Amino acid sequence: MQIFGELIQHLYGAPNQRLFPNGLVYYPFSLPKFFMANRISLSRLAETLIQESKAPFNTKDFAKHLESRWQKEVSDSAIKRLEKVLYNHSSLIGIFESNFIPFCVVIDKIFHMSLSVKLGAWELKQGVLIPGHRLIPFVPINMQESKLTFLDPEGEEISKLKKSYYIQDIVPFYQYSANFPEEIKINEWIPGKSRMTVTVWDMRSLYRKFSFRPGDALLINLVDYEKGIYQVRPYSSQQYRLDRLRMRALYLALATQMNQLFQDKKFCSAKLEKQLLRVLFSINSDVFKEVEVFSVTEFLESLKDWAVVGCETGGVQMVPVWQAEPKPFIRSNANLSMKGDMGSLEKIFQDLQLAFDVVEFKSMLYTVMASDKYKLEAVFSLLFGGQGDLFQDKKQHEVFYGHLRDLLFKIYEDHKTCESRLVASLRERCVDTKFSLIGILRFLEDQEVGLEDLPTDLLNQIIELDHFCAEALHQFAERGHPPDLKFIREVRVALKVVLPQLTTVEEEVYSRLAIY
Repeated sequence: MQIFGELIQHLYGAPNQRLFPNGLVYYPFSLPKFFMANRISLSRLAETLIQESKAPFNTKDFAKHLESRWQKEVSDSAIKRLEKVLYNHSSLIGIFESNFIPFCVVIDKIFHMSLSVKLGAWELKQGVLIPGHRLIPFVPINMQESKLTFLDPEGEEISKLKKSYYIQDIVPFYQYSANFPEEIKINEWIPGKSRMTVTVWDMRSLYRKFSFRPGDALLINLVDYEKGIYQVRPYSSQQYRLDRLRMRALYLALATQMNQLFQDKKFCSAKLEKQLLRVLFSINSDVFKEVEVFSVTEFLESLKDWAVVGCETGGVQMVPVWQAEPKPFIRSNANLSMKGDMGSLEKIFQDLQLAFDVVEFKSMLYTVMASDKYKLEAVFSLLFGGQGDLFQDKKQHEVFYGHLRDLLFKIYEDHKTCESRLVASLRERCVDTKFSLIGILRFLEDQEVGLEDLPTDLLNQIIELDHFCAEALHQFAERGHPPDLKFIREVRVALKVVLPQLTTVEEEVYSRLAIY
């Protein structure tokens, strides 16, 4: 210690005379890097290197670079954890094996491209711009939409406004977005009149100046990706017609490239923005010399072998069409035969081709048995009575009711302990939504209308609602392990969107489809 103190005094002069209780002296300066090298955490150093990355790299090279900066050898277990961090990082795209591409590399490659944003009658009438998913793939990482800046053709900043609109008017703008606005005010009496507050950009003067009409478009140019700055300019329908063939050629090239990734688990498990950036990066640069305009909406609508589906963790992703086949609730099972399976309750449910699984059923029973508003007989008629003679095998019928008695007894015992009113209330609202969906299914069966006959938009809404119910009811199925606060918050927000959407679906089915 004495030698170390002499070295410090030689380098930096006499210390401050303040003494600590243990007799050590205080130096009012920062130690040089060779004394501080091991003070920074490995995760912080890794994050710094990720942010500094300006070219593709692999895990092995990244680990070597990390060790040289860390000045210590990184263990094999730490490298495995590191690869997981790299793969899940919001600004990196995982490609073949252990290779990664920073977002900024792809953005630099396509920086010159403009985004085509078509304007509808509603947007023009309101005199606003709502970017939503139409900014993909130029959406900055971890930046709220309200923080973005838009400039007019002269470079002047366009003013922002906070506006409240009906949810059904806003949802289409965020159909493919990873993030959805959360400022929602639910109308308990008339869910279809619930409203959402969003940030919009005041475009009234520009719309008037360039005489925009429904179907016209804006071009949005990226100015600064890190700061989220864009510039808008008019896009004439004549110029759009000239660009359309070249845009179509780009979409075909992207689809061809995607078809080589059917078996790539990393690609198929990533979210839409990472998937799109990866495909754009893999396209030959010569293709981009001929194309200066891109529209994520038109591209997704042009796909034939891929479908856009919701992710369990939020957002959307592209998956092969065969992977996007709907679950039992949204699939016609007319040609499937029952085998009379007499295994677990789950096996029997699968054999009966029911619109729900055992975990969802358990959540339903927790709600039904805890409330006087439900009649058990009516509930069972809804769940099991819409398929004629449900049990074709008498033994299966007996096994089913044996399992059911055991489950009901367990739920009865669980009800002897108290449960959070908030959790019980949220579960009940999700169960009611599921009951409504099953009611729609029963109605369509009675009308002899197959789900495959429904309009695509309506079917997609039913799929989304069913996916929400399945995910929520799975979380609410274990009273001994209630959902965490993060999930509860997400469900409360989601219900503000789900309930108005359910009202729209019911109106569409019971009113407009009654002609069948």
